[in-house]
Amino acid sequence: MRLADLDAHLLKITEPGRSWRTDATWAEAQGVIFLCPLCWTRNGGPIGTHSVICWFRNRGVTDTETPGPGRWDPAGTGLDDLSLVRLDGGPSSVLLTGGGCGWHGHVTGGSAVGGY
Repeated sequence: MRLADLDAHLLKITEPGRSWRTDATWAEAQGVIFLCPLCWTRNGGPIGTHSVICWFRNRGVTDTETPGPGRWDPAGTGLDDLSLVRLDGGPSSVLLTGGGCGWHGHVTGGSAVGGY
């Protein structure tokens, strides 16, 4: 499912641990937020669908920023071709934990894939 269909936005932290803005440029982006593709499919659209936040590694995001602990290296030029990878060989998949829907998938080529 394309990130554009999931209302994706690039994030820039404005106050660590408290707030961020959703109009970041690619150069300043510290993460991405998009609607959960699993819940989007289950709900038949955005109503009742929660968001997924993925923070980028090596872009000034601390280990204490939530959600965590996952951090990814962004690849691409923006939302249209964003892939979340791990240049250090760590896992590149996204796994939601904590009692929610448990979506487990990948962000690759501007799409959220798997787990639905």
